[in-house]
Amino acid sequence: MDNGIKTIEKLAKRGEQHDIIDALRLLTVAYMDVCGISAGCRTILYYAAEAWLERLAWLDLPLSEIARKNGLIEFMPYINSEYDPEIYDRYDIVAMDNEELLNCCQHIINEEEFDEPTIEVLCWGIIKATEEKDEVSQEIEATTSDGTVIKSDHYSQNCGSTFVAITSPHYFCASKKELVRNLDVLLIEAYNDYQRLYNMENEVRALYPQYQAELAKCKDAGEWDKRCAFRDVYTPIISESIIVPVSMAKLFNEWWGFEFYTRRYR
Repeated sequence: MDNGIKTIEKLAKRGEQHDIIDALRLLTVAYMDVCGISAGCRTILYYAAEAWLERLAWLDLPLSEIARKNGLIEFMPYINSEYDPEIYDRYDIVAMDNEELLNCCQHIINEEEFDEPTIEVLCWGIIKATEEKDEVSQEIEATTSDGTVIKSDHYSQNCGSTFVAITSPHYFCASKKELVRNLDVLLIEAYNDYQRLYNMENEVRALYPQYQAELAKCKDAGEWDKRCAFRDVYTPIISESIIVPVSMAKLFNEWWGFEFYTRRYR
């Protein structure tokens, strides 16, 4: 596969020079073309397009803000008016590790399944997709206007999602449905949300009997149903917060002693 990787890397260097929007258009058209034909090929194109989408999200170009707030499937209609969600959203991708992604990419190159520009942007995307990223173990911090220092020890960022684990002055996790480029701002927003929730004891207490009733209905149900009881009942509060539900449930327990079903939550 060594020679194969060199070929992919060589094509990726050419692919990197393509306009980002054009690259996404090429990959979207190719993705649409293989829907219902090849799940493997569709998966390769999806991974590659995701890498280009993230590149777009970090910049300030037309559609960058949309890229930050949407996953690839939600974004495709913006890049190609012929992308019909009712048709193409029905098709899924398959699980592939890095070796499989690279092998399939090499197969596409060998078989010349797409035109040269599409293969070039595909190769750049696959090289990026196979780089290690996901959650980053790195301490970041921000300071509020009143001098409070907020710290986080790890985070993850993707198009349509940013997650941070706050470690100081309190421990809880927060997430936002967009790629947040400035994590300092997110840390302060999460801390302010923590302070806001702390002043909502009356609202939390008013919903607790309903939660207990919903949980009782799930007595013989599985883990998922029991965990969803909190989300279902406390939706009015959860929908206005960036603190993740499991952290919220634990905070309500710490502050006011409310017991929630949180087993097997992170």
